[in-house]
Amino acid sequence: MLQRIDPRAGAGRAAAMRARVFAYVEISLVTWACLYFALNAVSGLTYGRSIAFGLALALALWLLLGSIFYDAAPVPRPDTYLWITVVAWAGWSCASYFWSLHPAYSRAEIGTEVGWGLCTVFVFYVAVRGAASFRAIATTAVGVAVLLSVIAIHAVLLRAGADPEKMLAHLHGGVGAFSTYLVLVVPLLPMLLAPRPIGHGTGAASVACVAGSFILLIVAARATENRMIWLAFGAGFIVAAGLAAWRWRARLARAPWRWTAVLLALLLVLGVLFVDAAMQRARTDHRDDTSVARTIADDPRLVLWQSTFERIRERPWLGYGFGKSILRTELQDELRDPMLAHAHNLFVSQWLQTGVIGMLALCAMLAALGFRYVAFLRADDGTLAAVGLTGLTMLAMFVAKNLTDDFMIRPTSKEFWAMSALLIGYGIRRERSAALAP
Repeated sequence: MLQRIDPRAGAGRAAAMRARVFAYVEISLVTWACLYFALNAVSGLTYGRSIAFGLALALALWLLLGSIFYDAAPVPRPDTYLWITVVAWAGWSCASYFWSLHPAYSRAEIGTEVGWGLCTVFVFYVAVRGAASFRAIATTAVGVAVLLSVIAIHAVLLRAGADPEKMLAHLHGGVGAFSTYLVLVVPLLPMLLAPRPIGHGTGAASVACVAGSFILLIVAARATENRMIWLAFGAGFIVAAGLAAWRWRARLARAPWRWTAVLLALLLVLGVLFVDAAMQRARTDHRDDTSVARTIADDPRLVLWQSTFERIRERPWLGYGFGKSILRTELQDELRDPMLAHAHNLFVSQWLQTGVIGMLALCAMLAALGFRYVAFLRADDGTLAAVGLTGLTMLAMFVAKNLTDDFMIRPTSKEFWAMSALLIGYGIRRERSAALAP
């Protein structure tokens, strides 16, 4: 007698096999995404970074397609205003190729910055499918920053008189790139103390590691001799303290002086470090008797911005074509300074490249990110509110850091995209899971 086969048993085994495959793909994606982020932050490891990026992108695409056709938990669609502003900025940047002053340069920059940047967003948005994934990526970002900080401290502070830019060019990408990476990572530190699985908890070991990491990052920031990083830190701490006081005002009412004392202490330390860094720059870039005020008044960026706005007036609407250094030769020939090859301001640089329309598209994209973080901050869920606070702090610090430079390019732009996708992706998943819960 033939045994009757239950088709439901076969379907159940196939579903179980698919679940195991998806679990393996998810773990692999997070692993390669972490490796890609680490190799992106460490300058010079381009071959390994490309392999990690390619594998992470392929796994993210596999997971997306699998979640659409098989998985019960598909990748959530971002808010309409988010992807519209991103597409508007990216589309207008790509369109600038057709009127670019240097089309070949713009084409290469569009592929590197727009195409690669959006692929990075896709990878990390898909990868952060749960709290454990968030913890893994955030821990990787902080861990790499700590490692680079130790190397930077050894390279600069233990070699007195060395030029930080030269010392940090090999593994760190230079002073500007490294200091911008620190700005992006510092807001993540409190998230590592969140309860598991999103963080590591508030045990003695976790608190000691986070406190030690914060001190190392601050010391490494001083080693760069970068002045703007302290203003960025100050802006971030003020934003974080103000928003936290508003969101958790009941706790503030119970211990107002504790919150105020911590903020004032941090701002005092940042003020001292800013003055110290400014005095050090005055000694290294000018004569020993040159005052800090004089070095600021003689900053070559003031002349650069005047020249840049004169060129913007010639092409105010469309700009000269996408690419941070689209007018490198023209500016260097005019100002006789090899360092003045671009606008040294995120918004002015965008205006110069893609006109006022491109600059407004960038502002709209950043505003959309901020609006989403505000929505997280206002949520009843404390963890979701912490994600929103982290995002707003990171955004404020990144914008402040780029008021005297433009690091929306190369590794730092990928780090910004990855951190933004990490916070937005996890926040949207947690928000929508809570809405579906009974």
